[in-house]
Amino acid sequence: MSASENKLDRKRFLLYQLPYVVLYVAALGLVAMTAHDAAEMSTYWQMFIPLVALVSILGGWRWAGNAGSERWAYILRQVLHWGALILTIRLLYAHAVQDFLNDEQDAFVTIYVIGLAAVLSGIYLDWKMALFGVFLLLSGVAIAWLNDNWMLLVLVIGGAGAIAIAVSLLIRGHLPGQGTGAAGSGAAV
Repeated sequence: MSASENKLDRKRFLLYQLPYVVLYVAALGLVAMTAHDAAEMSTYWQMFIPLVALVSILGGWRWAGNAGSERWAYILRQVLHWGALILTIRLLYAHAVQDFLNDEQDAFVTIYVIGLAAVLSGIYLDWKMALFGVFLLLSGVAIAWLNDNWMLLVLVIGGAGAIAIAVSLLIRGHLPGQGTGAAGSGAAV
């Protein structure tokens, strides 16, 4: 593989990962705000659902098939999946159900339901969406457990992010020392 093909392959890889990077950054912001004040965050989590749905659609698009009917069926399944999530969330915030949940619990329930929907989407379409769903589920648990220790929460999330990046780079073979050619094959003197 030539250097220009390798550079193009890297750019394509980064372009495919960009929607997930945006998703994780937005989720980290929401998680941090929820850890600070959960009572006001359920509305923001609900507004986050279309972004998650869009990334899910983009993530599975490569496996949707090439025929027009296969693509339309794929889009229909995605719209039904994420539409069912939005309907469920709307039902949770119906007046009769609100008597059972307080404002703080609303945000946690929303995080867990979005996480579950992302895991299910990832199981059927794109494993990266399943990882994102697990991240959301663990974030909800971390907020509940570490509500008063935000520094530990930041360290855990940062460490998980670093591990995810390292694994991703390892899979792609881009870690230092993993390359081939003259630079990677020399012995230490």
